[in-house]
Amino acid sequence: RRRRQELFTEQKRRKLLPEALLQELAAAPLARAEEPSPAPAPDKRPERGSAKQRKDRIPGQVKKDKAGGTRSKGNYIAVHLKDGNLTGLHQQTAKDFIRDQLYGPGTNRTSANEFFSTANKKDPIKKAAVQFVDKSWGLEKKQRAAKFTKSWVARKMTSTL
Repeated sequence: RRRRQELFTEQKRRKLLPEALLQELAAAPLARAEEPSPAPAPDKRPERGSAKQRKDRIPGQVKKDKAGGTRSKGNYIAVHLKDGNLTGLHQQTAKDFIRDQLYGPGTNRTSANEFFSTANKKDPIKKAAVQFVDKSWGLEKKQRAAKFTKSWVARKMTSTL
């Protein structure tokens, strides 16, 4: 079973990496062994597996992280994290600009959240979401509505008597 496992890992290693890179990897653990390694911290976890399994393991055999760059085929591009943050920053700046232009000081407008807020509903004076600058706009319609209301109330009063 162990022989089959070793054969499998060797085949996989040959399949994944070119020969020149494999030789560099084989030489790399030897160079690391020559350098003095720092003492392990006491809070580190012990190695998993029994002593027999650790002894049977080949020293050059190191578990590799899955690197997407070694086997990736297709149209992939590398993106810096700063680029994504810049995009978000540009979007946020644009949103702030639009909000300031529409609802900033000097404009007679309010946002929907402010318009439908409970504070605005509880105020004795209800405000519209858009307040017109020219107060004469709609003045004629208001006068006609007031006149109609008066005549309607007068008709109802006379009909009930």
